[in-house]
Amino acid sequence: MKEDSFVLLSVAELRRRFYPTNEMPPLLSLRSENVPQSLRELIPLAERWGISDDILRQHACRNAPPAELQYLKAVIDHFDDALDDWLAGPEAALPIQSAEYLAFSNMRMAADGC
Repeated sequence: MKEDSFVLLSVAELRRRFYPTNEMPPLLSLRSENVPQSLRELIPLAERWGISDDILRQHACRNAPPAELQYLKAVIDHFDDALDDWLAGPEAALPIQSAEYLAFSNMRMAADGC
């Protein structure tokens, strides 16, 4: 039997170990050419909220000012149809999606879950 070289940690322990100052991972750097023209103005928001890890996304939600969360939700609501067109379109069926597609999907999850 192979000996494990890691220890399972609780969410609180993970946060203490990897984010001791409560800082979030660095912002993403997304490429505009991989985003539909109608959504390119949302790239800065996707770079902020395109957090792929559920735990870290929830941590960001809990630590964000209420005004920022209201803004996020309002923007996502405004662009809902354009987001549907892209995120439920052909790229959804690809075996591997672009970093931009994933970031926008995660941003939408943040808006829905915060």
